[in-house]
Amino acid sequence: MNNIYRPIEATLEDIIVESPTIKTFVLRPKEDFEFKAGQFIELSIPASARRLLPFSDPNIKDKIDVTIMNVGKITSLLHNSQKNISVGIRGPYGKGYPLDSFARQGYFDCRGGVGLAPLRSLLLRFFAGIDSIIK
Repeated sequence: MNNIYRPIEATLEDIIVESPTIKTFVLRPKEDFEFKAGQFIELSIPASARRLLPFSDPNIKDKIDVTIMNVGKITSLLHNSQKNISVGIRGPYGKGYPLDSFARQGYFDCRGGVGLAPLRSLLLRFFAGIDSIIK
């Protein structure tokens, strides 16, 4: 079982500018890292700070995308980072979304702006195929 408190090294592989204040950071963990839709990670920049962040597609096992709005000291450090630096990730934390319940009963959620970031993993999981959710 993975120790969620032990940091795993990851490389900041790419930075995608979504808007003037929002960027998506593509991380490639140096170890296996599995998670469920709706869980989150703690991201740390060496010799700096840490921040809890939602992340993306649980169907992709070799990378993690985190979308971050630049709103403070820690997020500003991330927004000013360069590609190919080493960062730390801990987690995943949280229980994740009850996907089997959503699939059987239907689900509706309406959000906008950065409030959509925590739901991105849920949407990507549903787009991957609802049949694979129900076992």
